[in-house]
Amino acid sequence: MLDRLLKWAAQNLWTQNNPVSSFLGWHPYHNSGIAFGLPVANSFTVAISAILIIGMLALALLAWKKNNILPLLGWIYLIGGAISNLTDRIACGYVIDYLFILTGYINIGDVMIMSGLLVLLLGANKK
Repeated sequence: MLDRLLKWAAQNLWTQNNPVSSFLGWHPYHNSGIAFGLPVANSFTVAISAILIIGMLALALLAWKKNNILPLLGWIYLIGGAISNLTDRIACGYVIDYLFILTGYINIGDVMIMSGLLVLLLGANKK
């Protein structure tokens, strides 16, 4: 929900750069590519994202049924971030990024995706 709220603010309220420092700030950025701005057709990205989300939902359900809390948490973070970014792609044709860090733009959905991957990797090392 926070990511959706910040994306709305980026689209409707933030009209200029808001630097905190030379390497940190917020400003709306329309990311029509995928990770790291790599150019990929939006229709392809939407289709693949939807398929991956369905697969992640199945894996989250499996983790829930097995009472595997750490993997379930990882899948929930991944799914939440992926759905937020997919919503942008369907509604706008691009992902709304708003946090400027170092040399690129991200959003909280991206942070959720990376956090979910980290949780899944940490959980895999505990087996």
